[in-house]
Amino acid sequence: MITSTQREKGGDRSVEKTEKVEKERFEFKQLILKNPNYFGTFPLVKIQPIFPMKCSTKYEELRSVGFYPELDWLEAIIDVKLPYGYKGNLCSVGSCEYVRFFVDWDGDGDFDTAAEDVGIASVNVHDIPDGEKVCLDTTKPLSYAVTLKVDSKKLKCTVPNLLKVRAILSWEMPPPAGDANHVPVWGNVLDKWIQIEPDRHLLKDIVSVVDIQKLKLEPAMLDLEAPISAPQTLTPAQLKEIYKGKDVPEHRYNFSQIHQMVEQTKKDPSLMVAYKKDPKLSQIVSKIDLILAEKPSTRYEELGCVGLNYDMERLVATLTVKLPYGYGGGLCTKGSYEYVAFWAYLWDQIEQMCYWKYLGTSRVNTHDIAKIPPEGLQYAVYLPVDPSSLRERCTKPKLLKIRAILSWQVQPPSTNVNYDPVWGNRVEALVQIKPGDPTHEQKPFIWSAGQMAVESISGNPHTIEQSSIGDGYANGVSIGGGYTACESPFGAVIAISGTIANAPNIAAEADKLRYKVQYKKSTEASWHDITSGFRIWMRMDGVPSGYIDQTAVDGYFRYQKDLTPPVIREVEADMLAQWHTPVPEGDGLYELRVLLYSPNAPPEPGVPADHVSSGIVKVMIDNTSPDVDISLIAGPCEEFKPDATITGKFRATDKHIWYYEFSVLPSSIPSNPVEHVPAEWEYSLLPAPGVTAGTFSLKTTTAALKMQPCGYVIRLKVWDRTITNNTRPGNSNATDVGFCLLKGE
Repeated sequence: MITSTQREKGGDRSVEKTEKVEKERFEFKQLILKNPNYFGTFPLVKIQPIFPMKCSTKYEELRSVGFYPELDWLEAIIDVKLPYGYKGNLCSVGSCEYVRFFVDWDGDGDFDTAAEDVGIASVNVHDIPDGEKVCLDTTKPLSYAVTLKVDSKKLKCTVPNLLKVRAILSWEMPPPAGDANHVPVWGNVLDKWIQIEPDRHLLKDIVSVVDIQKLKLEPAMLDLEAPISAPQTLTPAQLKEIYKGKDVPEHRYNFSQIHQMVEQTKKDPSLMVAYKKDPKLSQIVSKIDLILAEKPSTRYEELGCVGLNYDMERLVATLTVKLPYGYGGGLCTKGSYEYVAFWAYLWDQIEQMCYWKYLGTSRVNTHDIAKIPPEGLQYAVYLPVDPSSLRERCTKPKLLKIRAILSWQVQPPSTNVNYDPVWGNRVEALVQIKPGDPTHEQKPFIWSAGQMAVESISGNPHTIEQSSIGDGYANGVSIGGGYTACESPFGAVIAISGTIANAPNIAAEADKLRYKVQYKKSTEASWHDITSGFRIWMRMDGVPSGYIDQTAVDGYFRYQKDLTPPVIREVEADMLAQWHTPVPEGDGLYELRVLLYSPNAPPEPGVPADHVSSGIVKVMIDNTSPDVDISLIAGPCEEFKPDATITGKFRATDKHIWYYEFSVLPSSIPSNPVEHVPAEWEYSLLPAPGVTAGTFSLKTTTAALKMQPCGYVIRLKVWDRTITNNTRPGNSNATDVGFCLLKGE
């Protein structure tokens, strides 16, 4: 047993508290290395388990899964329950919680096809003692959110696309790719149902650039991404007819109109007299009375969990839609909205008291779906936040209490943190702010490069996993991308994402902050501006509001994000720049930074006057494709008799080799019959990472395969570990050699 010691303040004295972390937790990885079936979760290895255990939620638990249809984001919320057992405090590397997602795309009830493993997400967690409770009732559990973007298959609005999702939470050991039946030791599994947003036809679907030019119009004058069809808006009379016999009360389907009258009545009770006298309104006076007397109802929808994705700095809430009717119409209509408003409970240093600060409101579109699963459909909403002024250094964890209020069809008032919705509910959660120096001034930050968090790239501040081969290499799970990097450099187009802390609330374009993103090779002194134009997609209070083409003027871009209520202006993916590589300086280690133009800013070493710089981020660039060679011992294009064994040599060379594979064409051959020495084919099992050379053989006749007389090609393809265009696989190259298999005599 390992002891974890912490101090808790109690009045005028300190009480020392010692907790025990069991061997199976503290030595988890070592035990698995000695015996993969130590806990009985890998029976296929046929080794006797030592300590059978599965799906323990003592330390962490996957609480909910939700889906935000507009952006195809899967969200999961994890509760971290204890102050110890996570391999170190915030000043250490800590440990990771992994969530692998599966989607039953074909609806056959399982997740067996390769495409149904949609990727993995993770969050870094630590031992966080139960310390001072400033503006807190308790300090556990802490709720974290992880996000994964999926490539959904959209259908017409007449065909609801309901899919089962499986999420597997596993502490410290990523759930194996492709194994939807994996049983974690520390963690759990959730199966939920989600709804994919219907396909919407766009202008570009029916009009081509050529058609526009024929009309003597400039293509740039039209928004080809604009929808050409609008969802139908149903009147209360139409909804009344639709809901006839379906137990949907009038003060649900006609809620917007009645609620407006309720609010007017609350302000001026004498209006009730006028309503009762008006024959046209007398019928709904009783409904006003119902709403006034109604307690918050979760019959139709219910807010479940709230968490913080602190890599993306977004609050996430998940909710359940429970019934098939009562949401304003089907998927071909505008339906209705579930609004979620967020508040944080903060300490006011001047007033010396805690107060609730309104952060903003998000929404998700919901509809009537007749064949809703009995357990309901899971949705998610999110709200970008700026916690830069609240940060504390790693020696002093910063926890916040968050309140979220769900309200159907009506936004919760931003001034009423105790608002009781008619339809909805409220929940509270504790979240942990990522450590760092508190920033009350405007300052730029780089969050990620190539969808890899800065903390996941070696040689940078707070790097979680240093590289064994140098600075600038990515390791671990990407942010929202679903892939895992392994000593990976970067290449092609690299998305650089981040934020400017404490950005002002400025709407006029000319008054917005100006920033530039720069690079330089680590061996050089001069910085170069990244000036390639790029497109950002905007959202206003969670609603898509089109795009802006960012163009550099004198090297500067305008900062478009604004998180100051009442209107939240969001830049999807927080894109600051797109760096097009290769650059003239070639492959190698580079440094990135963001400069914010700030007149009269305090001078910083190495930073131009009137500028504030972000921290420097190191990235390794590799745009060189692997070198590949293959040959036959008998020479190219040779003829062979039936039942021959064909032999050859191969060589795969790359500084960052990932893996290679042989194939035989035509592809009608059912499996890859090529054997090779050395047998290793993937990093880091390759005998000499960077250069792999050996021999191969192909038996044209075996018990499982008899190749027919024909002309064939043996192909060798090699990939490196580079993250290209913000995803994997990386750079690749292939070569082949042909031969002819003759007919028998």
